[in-house]
Amino acid sequence: MNGINIKQFFDTHYPQTLAYEWDNVGLQVGTLNKPITGILLTLDVTKEVLKEAIKQDCNLIISHHPLIFKPLNHILTDVYKGQLIETLIKQDIALYTAHTNYDLCHKGMNHVLAGKLGLTNTEILDYETEHHGIGQIGEITPQPLAAIIETIKTKLDMPNARLITNKTKDTLIKKIAISGGSGADHMFKAKQKGADLYITGDISYHQAHDMLQMGLSTLDIGHYAEKHFKTGLKTHMETNGIAVPIHVSKLNLDPFEYV
Repeated sequence: MNGINIKQFFDTHYPQTLAYEWDNVGLQVGTLNKPITGILLTLDVTKEVLKEAIKQDCNLIISHHPLIFKPLNHILTDVYKGQLIETLIKQDIALYTAHTNYDLCHKGMNHVLAGKLGLTNTEILDYETEHHGIGQIGEITPQPLAAIIETIKTKLDMPNARLITNKTKDTLIKKIAISGGSGADHMFKAKQKGADLYITGDISYHQAHDMLQMGLSTLDIGHYAEKHFKTGLKTHMETNGIAVPIHVSKLNLDPFEYV
């Protein structure tokens, strides 16, 4: 299969026009006009990820987070990012990124996370267009707050989380909103739509106080919960006829160690 066919898949399901203006998505390094021997899906691009791609004969890496986020004035091969770009070019590995276009798509990141949690009667949390937006909100079988936290950690495979609440641990949770990545800006929409619990990541100290003041119980699961991008995208690509080997990176790229 030619890489142009894979670009057509993304143009159809996760068009670059969905991405925020500040984002950098699409082809970042190399060319897609070549036969694709294998695809490696990863949250981030690191030296270890490149070694993994080479070992598995993948000449296309699809990442969620951009390697090249801001314009580069120089590509210096004695610094980390320059070394990654040099390796990609020398090994003829193309790098394609689906970031906020994947996040905003109604079948993207938060659709995957809501599915992991088993939410029902879901809808987009905060619309950006008529059909797409950030986050999902839906219902669950009512459970006490303490129990649902353990369920969430298990289903999302997250070892730890930070809870922000002024409710008791036996408060029943019936409606959950979720926004993968840094979703604190959407706390007001979660409150407005009646979420009993909001799940997101990267919450600052002051944002946490805002959540307490508005009475919105929130679970900070960190940014790395977006790792489910890999399996969600693999399934979607395979069911839409991408007929080349698709590998999910097995590396743990969470930069934080819990002590």
